[in-house]
Amino acid sequence: MTRARDRSPEHHGWRKIELKPNAGSVLLPLSWGILPLALTVIVWFTETGLDYVTWLGSGSVILMLVGGMGAVSARQGIFNSQKVGLGFFFSCLSLFAWLMVANDNLATEFGIVSSYLAFIMIYRSLDFIFKDSNLIFEIDWDAKNRIPVKSMKTWDIRSSKYAQNTMALKRFDKDSFAHIYGTRTKEGLVIRLDIFGIPLGEKFDYRKLGLNLDEFNYEDE
Repeated sequence: MTRARDRSPEHHGWRKIELKPNAGSVLLPLSWGILPLALTVIVWFTETGLDYVTWLGSGSVILMLVGGMGAVSARQGIFNSQKVGLGFFFSCLSLFAWLMVANDNLATEFGIVSSYLAFIMIYRSLDFIFKDSNLIFEIDWDAKNRIPVKSMKTWDIRSSKYAQNTMALKRFDKDSFAHIYGTRTKEGLVIRLDIFGIPLGEKFDYRKLGLNLDEFNYEDE
């Protein structure tokens, strides 16, 4: 007999799916971003080719962002995680710092420090994403159906109607949350329940969702 805490949505007519980022599209630009990042320090210390330091610094950050976007593109709503959001925030902040360096409004040292800080933060974000348990479930949906908001008292309801963005959100802490959104597959419309921020190997107590998952299964009616 399955305990209540272990009764996943699959016991209520939902299907578990995999939406993992492509490691190659993430690691390749990220690894290439390390080279210009290291060169900025060499150029600054040796004072050789200082005209290129801004291009090297900003280029490294852009490559980090490309790698980061490769990781987040597979999971909708992933920026609801503070740890993920901070990685991209510091990367954008670093780009702004290099823009100020290029206009002689900021010392080169601050640009270099901002790039290294951005690299640390984006690495933490990506590490968090790749170590996620990937608890994603979907169920067939009709656009005229509404999600059962009356029983979702602990959720932040954005829309009871079908929408291809977050319809409802529930936070567990600043980095872990569950949200429901609609999407279109080859077979037709579905809604997805995406539980993000649960580390690999850690069991999730599905009672925390506070959902009657059977209420989403209109085929049983």
